[in-house]
Amino acid sequence: MSNYLSAGNVSLHYQQIGQGENIVFIHGLGANLAFWYMGIARLLAPHCNVVTYDLRGHGRSSMPERGYRLAHMADDLHQLLGYLNITRAHIVGHSFGARVALTYAIANPQRVATLTVADTQVSCLQPPMRLREWSYWPIWKKQLMSQGFNSFPSEDEAISFQMLAHFNQFSSGFTHGSLNRKRLAPSLKRRDMGARGAVSWDRLMSSTTAKTDFAKDSEITPDGIRSLKMPVLAAFGEYSHCLATCFKLKELVPETEVRILPEVGHFHPAIKPRLFVRTLWQFLNKHHRFGHLRDNYRGPDRRNAVGYVNFPYQDSFGNLIDRDRRKDWIELS
Repeated sequence: MSNYLSAGNVSLHYQQIGQGENIVFIHGLGANLAFWYMGIARLLAPHCNVVTYDLRGHGRSSMPERGYRLAHMADDLHQLLGYLNITRAHIVGHSFGARVALTYAIANPQRVATLTVADTQVSCLQPPMRLREWSYWPIWKKQLMSQGFNSFPSEDEAISFQMLAHFNQFSSGFTHGSLNRKRLAPSLKRRDMGARGAVSWDRLMSSTTAKTDFAKDSEITPDGIRSLKMPVLAAFGEYSHCLATCFKLKELVPETEVRILPEVGHFHPAIKPRLFVRTLWQFLNKHHRFGHLRDNYRGPDRRNAVGYVNFPYQDSFGNLIDRDRRKDWIELS
């Protein structure tokens, strides 16, 4: 069921399912609330009140001519929570959506019960990385070429969320997020973000101030990040170009719980949604006792679908970690 909120010059499309503790999910650039719905929101709905929404200029939300800075996005979230009478929520953001989540948490700490930052890059924590500097770019480029994608930017160009959104609007899958998979990975095209999404994305980039606004994140500062007192989870893919942000965030907020998810990249919540849900659920249970998650996992080690059996291990970066025997979850010690 589609719901809309008029907030100033923008109409926000949102969905709300379930009952109980409030969890709000914020998608990244080029996506929409469907990014969360099938594999994550529906699994959590029996346990809590799940709110997803389309960022302005995305999905079914309206596309104003201007107003795409993080401050505008955070204000949209504030308006939505007020409209839904949610005074405190667990905020989860992916990619650019994690920037929005950070901006909101810094400005409204009393409204954020926990903060989950999923694979984002923040300018004050990490300098721009060029494509040629990213160790997994040659593998990703080869896979994109095998799918018929042949329009690549210069390898001297800095990796941005806009670039990743462009690739995933026109490629057949989250290829760089599942480098070792033989089967076709989940894609934006199969989440109603392909053909129509690509047209909408081009319009957003060409007819609004979004292209310029998205590149700015001065609202997030080291001092602002240090001020965060709520529990923070940083969940990043092993192949992500954003890992420097993850480790710097840990330095500024030492209590941050870091999870490096193996064999996935930037779009890991879509590649391994159940892994992401279990990682998130374990974090939330440490702080709010959500209870047992009824997961429909059907693997040979079903009894560990929620309770993990870990052992010491080192990841490819030399960090001491714990890894479960299904090899789909890593914890940085």
